[in-house]
Amino acid sequence: MSDTSVPTIGYYKTRGLAQPIRLLLAYKGVKFIDKYYGNFGDKNLDDNPADWLADKTILGLEFPDLPYYIDGPLKLTQSTAIMRHLARKHGLMATDETGLGRQDLLEQQLLDIRMGIIVNNGVNHGYDTVIAQHIIAGRSPQLDRLSRFLGARQWFTGNCINYVDFLAYEVLDWLRLFSTGTVDEYQNLCQFMVRFESLPPIKAYMKSSEFISWPVFPPKAPWLQ
Repeated sequence: MSDTSVPTIGYYKTRGLAQPIRLLLAYKGVKFIDKYYGNFGDKNLDDNPADWLADKTILGLEFPDLPYYIDGPLKLTQSTAIMRHLARKHGLMATDETGLGRQDLLEQQLLDIRMGIIVNNGVNHGYDTVIAQHIIAGRSPQLDRLSRFLGARQWFTGNCINYVDFLAYEVLDWLRLFSTGTVDEYQNLCQFMVRFESLPPIKAYMKSSEFISWPVFPPKAPWLQ
């Protein structure tokens, strides 16, 4: 793989599953191309816009899907596989058994929380009811557990930032956006988010024109209608 290649992330012009990948690359100072699919001005846009269908079979992806990550001959799909690859490449993996156990456990827990949000977003139009009753009702058990798991640590696996911190930040920010004040009940989670946003490369990226703050979800999400 060429060290001079500029990787490409293919996805919708939205946060979704691609945002932790973008954040990780921005943190490491890696220039990348965001290849956006679909026209978000069209509310009838489905999850397989014409431009993606045109590329889907010609990019050489083993399992064609969005998001994808292409860096020279390396071609990956599945957002978690992409995150793990980048974590190995850029030294954002835990290095001891305790940290690896926490890393692997948190990764899967965050994926469960994220999937719960996405699934309910995709099948329910009553946003207020879904969020209030199913995902983060009052003092969400999920947030209680995340708060206990983080404890007094700087980052979720210890004193060094890890790729799961990028996943955690994005999930927590979704919850913060869709239920104002809920995450604010957890001081250590709030401090974690401030700490993450204050990292100089992240802060610069979030202020740049490349950063996508909204929409969070792809085209057919009811909350975007």
